[in-house]
Amino acid sequence: MKNIILLFIVFCLCLSCSNHYSQEIEAVLRQAGSNRRELEKVLKHYGQNPADSLKLRAAEFLIINMPGKRSEYYDAPWNDVATVHLRWTSSSDKRRVLDAYKLGEPVVREDIKCITAEYLISNIELSFKVWRERPWGKHIPFDAFCEEILPYRVDVEPLENWREKALASFADLDTVLNKPGTTTVEACGIVNSLLPRFKMDKDFPAMNFSQLMTSARGTCGDMSMLAVFSMRALGIPVTSEYTPRWININSGHFWNAVRDSTGKHISFMGAGSNPYKPHQGTSYNAYPKGKVYRKTFAIQQNIQTEDGNIPPLLQEHKNIRDVSAEYERCTDTVTVCLRYPPGTPTGYVYLAFEHDNRLYPIAWAGDSGDTCRFPSIGRNIIYFPVYYAHNRQTPAGDPFLLDNDGNMVTFSPDNPDTLLNFSSIDPDDAFQWLQRMYHGIFEGANQADFSDAKVLHVINHIPGMFYNEVTLRTTAKYRYVRYKSPEEGYCNVSEIEFYGPDGRRLPGTPAGTPGAWNNSNRTCDKVFDGDVTTYYDAFEKSVAWTGLDFHEPQQIRKIRYLPRTDGRHIYEGHDYELFYWTKDGWQSLGKQTATNSGSLQYRAPLQALLYIENHTLQRRGKIFFVTSALETRWR
Repeated sequence: MKNIILLFIVFCLCLSCSNHYSQEIEAVLRQAGSNRRELEKVLKHYGQNPADSLKLRAAEFLIINMPGKRSEYYDAPWNDVATVHLRWTSSSDKRRVLDAYKLGEPVVREDIKCITAEYLISNIELSFKVWRERPWGKHIPFDAFCEEILPYRVDVEPLENWREKALASFADLDTVLNKPGTTTVEACGIVNSLLPRFKMDKDFPAMNFSQLMTSARGTCGDMSMLAVFSMRALGIPVTSEYTPRWININSGHFWNAVRDSTGKHISFMGAGSNPYKPHQGTSYNAYPKGKVYRKTFAIQQNIQTEDGNIPPLLQEHKNIRDVSAEYERCTDTVTVCLRYPPGTPTGYVYLAFEHDNRLYPIAWAGDSGDTCRFPSIGRNIIYFPVYYAHNRQTPAGDPFLLDNDGNMVTFSPDNPDTLLNFSSIDPDDAFQWLQRMYHGIFEGANQADFSDAKVLHVINHIPGMFYNEVTLRTTAKYRYVRYKSPEEGYCNVSEIEFYGPDGRRLPGTPAGTPGAWNNSNRTCDKVFDGDVTTYYDAFEKSVAWTGLDFHEPQQIRKIRYLPRTDGRHIYEGHDYELFYWTKDGWQSLGKQTATNSGSLQYRAPLQALLYIENHTLQRRGKIFFVTSALETRWR
C-alpha cells in the first residue's frame, strides 16, 4: 500500500513539473477558462521534442500576446455578407440592408476563449516552413519572424485557414520566390503587383484573406491587411503602418513596410504601389503627419492609465510601436514646458493638432512635472500640449510650431492692441488658384463660334483674391463674350461680370466648353451664378472657355472677375469673426461686417494663434499667426 501511495505522489510531482509554466503563460491560461486545454495542447505538442524548442518559443509568443485579440464579424453565409459589402457605402438605409439579409448584429469572439490547438499548430508549422525555405529566411531573426510572419491574425477579422489558401493561390510563384538570391523587397513587389486593385469602401467589419480577395473593396486599411495576409503566408516579412490622422484631412491612413536583409523597413502601399515607389504614406508635403505607428502582435507597455484617460486616436496603444523616426522630417526629441497643472493627474501629457475647431491628440509622453519630452515628432505642424482625463482634454502648455528646420515657435499672446489687416481667411490655399488665371484672355465676337473674335483684355499679372476690375476703351459692340483659359489653367474662375457704359451689369445666357473635371458639377455656368464659393473647373486644362450670349450686340465698358478662391476671400457685406487661442480655448475678438472687398481690420495680439470665420458662408479659415505687423504666417 505504501508503495502505491509513493508511486502516486511521484506521478503527481512529475505531472506538476511537466505542467510548470512561466508566470506570463500561467496568467493567460487562467484567463482562457475552459479553453485552457486547447492552449496547453499546443505547449505540450512542442514541449516534447527538444528539436521543437524554437517552435515552442513561437507558441509561447502567440499565447502570451493573445489577450485582447478577437474576431468581429456577421454570423451569416459569406455570399450574403459579400453582397451587403458590395453595396454597403452606397446604401442609404443600412439598417434595412442588414435586416433584409438577416445579418443581425456583429459577433465578437475572444481568441483566448475559442481558438483551437489545431489552428495554432497549423499556423506555426506553415510559418516555420516558409521562413526556412525562402532564400531570404536566413536574414530574418527570430524576433522579427515572430512579429512579421508568425502572427495568426492581422486585425479583428474572422479566423480562417488563410495561410493554406494564400499558399495555394500563389503556388505558381514558388519557383520565382525560391530562386537563390531573391530578396524580400523583390518578392514583395512581385506579389503586390498580383493583388487585386481595390474600389474604396468603408464602415464594414474587418475582413479575412478570402473576403478581401473576393470583394476587392474597402479602405486603405483593408488594402494593407490583404498585403499582410498574402506576404506573411509566403514568408515575406511585412508590417502594417499607419498615421492616426492626417494633419490637413479628416481621416488617417494605412500602408505597409517590408523588412529587407539589413533590417530596414521599406514602405509600400498594399494592393497599390510597390516598394521604393511614391505613395500617400511617404508624400509628406501633400499629406503631413505628426506620427507614424506600426501595428504589432506583441502587447506593448505604452500608456498605463485608465481607458477613459486615453484619447480616441490612441485607444489601440497596446498593439502599436512608434516608428516615426523611420520616416522623413522628424525631430528626434521635443521638450515641452508644462505651464498649467492637470485637473486630474494621470501621469501623461499628449500632443494634439487642431482641425475643424477640434484637438486630436496623436502622441504621448510621461508627465515629469515642469517639462515633458516627446520623441520623433513630425515637422511643419502646430501642436497643442494637453492633458486628457475622463474623456476631456485641458491645456498643459502653450501651443507651438515645429518648423521645417526643427525649431520651436511658441505662441504666448501679448495684449490685443496691434492693428492688423486681413485680405483672406486662408490665403495660402487660394494662391495656387490665382496663378491659373495668369495669361487668361477675354474676347468679344459677333459670331457664335468666335471666328471673328477680338481680344478685349489679357491678364498679364497674377490677379488678386478679390474682384479684379478692368476698364475697356473700345466702343465696339459684341453679342458674345468669353473668358479663355491659359495653359493648364482648367478655366478656373469663380465669377465674371460685364458692365455697359451706363454702369449696369449686362445679362446674358451662359455658354462654354461642356463638362467638368472628374464629372463634377463645376461647369461653365457656375461663373455667372453670383455665388463666390462656386467656380468652373474644366475637363480640358488649356482650351476651355466660358462666356455669355447677350442676344444682341452690347458695348462693354468694364469687366469684373473673381478668381477661384473657394470662399476664402474677404467679401464686402459678409460677416466675420476673429478668434485667438488662450489657455481657456478660443476667444473671440469680435464680429464685424466687411465694408469693402479684400480688407478686414482688427486689433489683435502678436505671437498668438488666430483664425477667421466667415459667418455669412459658414466657413472657418485655417489657423495662422502674426509675428509682426508686417508678417503673417498661415498653417
